[in-house]
Amino acid sequence: MGWRDNLTMNSQRRRALLAAVVGAVVGAIIGAIVAVNFVITIGIDRGYEASIGDVFRENVFAGIVTVAILATGPVLGAVVALRRRRSADTE
Repeated sequence: MGWRDNLTMNSQRRRALLAAVVGAVVGAIIGAIVAVNFVITIGIDRGYEASIGDVFRENVFAGIVTVAILATGPVLGAVVALRRRRSADTE
């Protein structure tokens, strides 16, 4: 394995890291949109203006689900981006 192979592996790692970061950002945005729509759908008084504290005060279960949606978005976004990248590399 020569220095060119090592350079290629570093480049591939950087691209994979970039794909994961972009996927996490996109996932966070989508997660925020889904969380806001969830809060509006379940009927929290202030709707999209409600803070996480407001959601927890009105409905603890809804607060837990909202936090789970917000936390899961970036993780799923990164996983999907890496899987898409991996499947594109094998084709």
